[in-house]
Amino acid sequence: MLMRGMLLSFSDPVAGMVPSLVPFQYNPAEVTRVLRVQSGTPGGSGLRVGGPPVESYTLKIELDALDAIDKPITGSLGIGPLLATIEGLLEPGGGGLAALVGAVAGALGGGGGGAPPVPAPSLPLVVLAWSLERIVPVRVDSCTIHETGFDALLQPVQATVDLSLTVLRGRDLSEDMKLANVLATAYQAVRTASATVGIAQGVELML
Repeated sequence: MLMRGMLLSFSDPVAGMVPSLVPFQYNPAEVTRVLRVQSGTPGGSGLRVGGPPVESYTLKIELDALDAIDKPITGSLGIGPLLATIEGLLEPGGGGLAALVGAVAGALGGGGGGAPPVPAPSLPLVVLAWSLERIVPVRVDSCTIHETGFDALLQPVQATVDLSLTVLRGRDLSEDMKLANVLATAYQAVRTASATVGIAQGVELML
């Protein structure tokens, strides 16, 4: 059975333990990873940096309702609900009730009178699951949706979604985000172990 990648979204990064799932209907044909060095202080050594590299992923998700047009949700709504779920990855609080409550609280708290400050809105915690070795907390930085097919009611039935994700390390996570911290630590540990094996593999490929 082919393993499928997916995104898991936790609307409340601290308390939310039941995720919203965005399984990939088709695994992306290409996943691009970029690691960027953080610049150090001006005038210092060219090898001094501000911290570990920033890692990002870009990938393209393909959605096609034509294979499931006989099913109740897809047959009546196309891929609109799934696109809305993906868009919610960029909405504070997932774009649901939590975001509405936060907006109301912000409006009521803006009048002064010694009211406690309203915390800045927080994006959902998103976990990229791509193979057993790559299950990592990420932030969705951008989402570009290309709707390429429509039904008679102009509901989208085919689309591609370009996603840009930034990997979250322990320094990016608060201590109470326990699940995310465990995943971030495990992801880095796997990377370190793979790098050790990579030394032997480099020799192996030369022979």
